[in-house]
Amino acid sequence: MTRWRIAHGVAWVGDAHRVALVDTRRGAEAVPMHVQAPFATLWTALEDGPVAQADLELAAAGVVDEGEEAAFVASFVESLGGLGVVAEVRS
Repeated sequence: MTRWRIAHGVAWVGDAHRVALVDTRRGAEAVPMHVQAPFATLWTALEDGPVAQADLELAAAGVVDEGEEAAFVASFVESLGGLGVVAEVRS
């Protein structure tokens, strides 16, 4: 089962509409980032720890058209995972 979490060292504030974050692992090179809705909805779903892929798709159901949940989650993971702020949890 694939699970996702906010990467260690990422500080953030926000809600399901917008999130501000900074990757503190980058030290002086850290650049604040903004995550806007609808991605912010998935970001806040990760707030309490690792979340299963299926649960992220359930969270996505409220913000995308029916049948588009898996593609939306994949886009979220690709975008923010590529930046290193969302990480896969290996079981």
